Amino acid sequence: MENPNDNEESEHPLSNDPEENLRMENELLRLKLKAELGAEPHSISTIDPEIENEFLKHVLAFEHNYAHSKQTKLYDLLGKPDFKRSDELNDDLIEDALQEITDFLFQKNIVVSFSGEYASRTKYIFITEELFDHETNDFMLPGMTMHFDYEEFHPDHKLDIENKALEFLSGWFNQSLDEHSWELADTFILPDRTILSKGEVAAQLKRIFDAYTSFNNQEYIINEISFNLQEDTGLGHAEGAVRYSAVLENGEIIDFNGPFKLYLSLDYGCWSIFHIVFPGFEY
Repeated sequence: MENPNDNEESEHPLSNDPEENLRMENELLRLKLKAELGAEPHSISTIDPEIENEFLKHVLAFEHNYAHSKQTKLYDLLGKPDFKRSDELNDDLIEDALQEITDFLFQKNIVVSFSGEYASRTKYIFITEELFDHETNDFMLPGMTMHFDYEEFHPDHKLDIENKALEFLSGWFNQSLDEHSWELADTFILPDRTILSKGEVAAQLKRIFDAYTSFNNQEYIINEISFNLQEDTGLGHAEGAVRYSAVLENGEIIDFNGPFKLYLSLDYGCWSIFHIVFPGFEY
């Protein structure tokens, strides 16, 4: 929905200098977001003012539409498209039907992702018999893509734990784990019940990474993933074996190898690592 005042402002530049006018317009958009919606977007000096202008306009349009939106079924939002139920399709036809419905959603800027391996019929049933019945906001902005993840509706805890372990391994070998690594929990609990903050663990990781120029010849295997759930929380672990070569600044190489075990907790639907047993790591 367009605001008439926005058209008036665009017709009457705030300054005769185009660059200054754009800067002032961006500032005005930020003030609008704060005054009308309570948002506080911060200016990023390195971003192109024209890109920032488009971004702020999209945010303002989205927030206005969101504030006045209602909930409706995705099927209704899509105009009640025709489709066949899965029980009307044999195995030879289900592949084509899935591709057809996927292409239709893509044309409507809707993407459905499946992290695990599932049969085509399972995917088709999810889209047509579950996702179509899912309630969402009754608006879509030009250029906006709606994304739905199958695992958000049907959590695969084993896959989630495995992915967190793989992210940790990648971060370790690339020496990139830090306080922003979302696979790490906000609080770490040691076997003696010592509690460390994520920042403290990140500082220790940095000291370890700073001691070596690189980690080479990495090999690993994850041979066990286990978890226990209690209502909305849970505990799990991923364990296996790893070996790699750590290179010191003087060129000396230290080989690390042995078992590893990552302990994870489930909070608010997300698994995160709260204790690390890993060759080359010490608290």
